[in-house]
Amino acid sequence: MKIIGLMLVHNEDLFIKQAIINIFEFCDRVIIADHLSTDQTEQRVRELSHNHGKIDYHRIQHARESHNFITEYAGRNNWIFAVDGDEIYDPAGLKTLRSRLEAGEYAHWWVIFGNVLNCVEIDWTKKTAQGYLSPPCRSMTKLYNFNLIESWTDVPIERLHGGKVLFREDYSEDLRLNLNSQASWEDSIFRCLHMCFLRRSSLEVQESSNNKYAKKTPAELADYENKNILMKFIYRSFVKKSRWKRDKYARGPLVMKDISSFLVYTG
Repeated sequence: MKIIGLMLVHNEDLFIKQAIINIFEFCDRVIIADHLSTDQTEQRVRELSHNHGKIDYHRIQHARESHNFITEYAGRNNWIFAVDGDEIYDPAGLKTLRSRLEAGEYAHWWVIFGNVLNCVEIDWTKKTAQGYLSPPCRSMTKLYNFNLIESWTDVPIERLHGGKVLFREDYSEDLRLNLNSQASWEDSIFRCLHMCFLRRSSLEVQESSNNKYAKKTPAELADYENKNILMKFIYRSFVKKSRWKRDKYARGPLVMKDISSFLVYTG
């Protein structure tokens, strides 16, 4: 059995090293598909790959090209782990998850979803993060069992999204295991810090990090539309564009969690 990490990135230099290092022991190979980053993402990945042979860096012209790196693994005993540059996993939990995968505990599941904390604020000194949990938010963690398929082709958008999946007999896309509904954040072996509301690139200005609005509910954000001209501009140019994130990743109460087990790399 092999676990192949496929990371699709674009301007993620603030978290990219942490994201890679935290999945490094879990994966047998880590493939970085860089969609034309212009910040320090490439430099930071290459610094890691220089000392670690299992990291492969590729620069791509379109996000859909990322799927080409994993088509060869279909039909064999491989798990494909989809990771983004703003997703930091708990390496201790992944160690337990790998041992269970190797034991065949999840061999008949097509895809596994885990727990997520969608972060609006992180205190690296106190080792805490504030954000919204999945559940009730949707989970964006994805671990696919390629042993259950013959092929996956014609992907139009990006890796592991859409296209034509040909399953082996007796298997289907309905075989989805939601580990996030079976364990709390504290007890989860498959959990992730999702930096979706934080500044992810050194090229981004601080005001675009969403921190100013992250603690507001969708209803409170909508109120900006009825304020003065400046507030209308803010709403239309920023808040409205990011509403899709809030609808998916800002449900339920805002919580504070200890993240000390995640901080393998702090440089």
